[in-house]
Amino acid sequence: MQFERFDLLARVVEGHARSQYDLSSSDMPATRLSECGGLSDRSLAESHVGGGEELRTELAQLYGGRPDDYIVTAGASEANFAVYAALLSPGDRVLVERPTYQPLEAIPRGLGAAVGSLVRLEEEGFRMTADRALAAVPEDLRILVLTNLNNPTGAALAASEVRALAGLAAERESFLFIDETFRELAPDGVTQSLGGLNDRAIVTSTLSKFYGAGGLRIGWIRAAAPVRSRIQSVLDYLSATPSAVSEPIAIALLRNRPKILARNRGLMEQGQKVFREWATAEPDLTWHEPVAHLTFPGIGGNTARLADLLLRDYGTFIAPGESFGLPGHFRLNVGIGAEKLLEGLTRVSKARAALRGC
Repeated sequence: MQFERFDLLARVVEGHARSQYDLSSSDMPATRLSECGGLSDRSLAESHVGGGEELRTELAQLYGGRPDDYIVTAGASEANFAVYAALLSPGDRVLVERPTYQPLEAIPRGLGAAVGSLVRLEEEGFRMTADRALAAVPEDLRILVLTNLNNPTGAALAASEVRALAGLAAERESFLFIDETFRELAPDGVTQSLGGLNDRAIVTSTLSKFYGAGGLRIGWIRAAAPVRSRIQSVLDYLSATPSAVSEPIAIALLRNRPKILARNRGLMEQGQKVFREWATAEPDLTWHEPVAHLTFPGIGGNTARLADLLLRDYGTFIAPGESFGLPGHFRLNVGIGAEKLLEGLTRVSKARAALRGC
């Protein structure tokens, strides 16, 4: 068992440390503890395997199903690892969308699985069609892996498409695994949580992105009972229980969702306008309207080289497409605030001009 270097994480850590303008980290602006309100007193020795009932009840009320359908984890990173570790044996076949978030490919490879790619086409706006996905699924597939909204492009999955894939997974006794880390950032009606479609569908998510609360390390898994049992057996050897400190803060955040939603929508609307104006004027750029806060513009060149130049000479961080399996693009978060976004994009334009002049 050997896991490859997490290139994106290394770039993000360096980018945070060295940049004034971070254009590519994927979370919304941080929520402060003082904004949570309503925190209850509780024993710091008290924790619950799988998460406390109060937190799981909040999740079920917001995202559907019953409290027992959920396992609370130390972030989506632990959730995703536990899903793979619970379901895979060496040699199993896994199909992962591309472009994608690197760990979704790297973890199953590290566990000895045979990993293939299901390509999202740029000319289709990086959307995933059920017909193309169904045609690509081999008979002996163990897990089909998607993100919704897609990381890094921000493209949404239609519920009708995913239902078809969930049906195929049930027929073939494989699994459909969807990381919904960014789903809540989509406008109302664009996409919905796809947990509970059938016993072969598994979803994971987190408080890190929509709520700007990555430091809490609170994520979750929604899955059918037999799958949950296998996943919990893995988690028993990892965090075992969620943080007793983080759980009450997570409950307060979930109850404060309308206020956070209004903040996020305002930031995204402003940022989408800034990006649209910049992209329209920027030469040799391919781009799509962001559904929410992420988009994946193409520059037709070496984005790793551009990223290095931006960080070194312009104090600006971008995550290059090379980190997501599709060079020539970079992940952009338009929800960071209009002023910061505009200045960062101005620096991208200057760096691109400098490269063209080389």
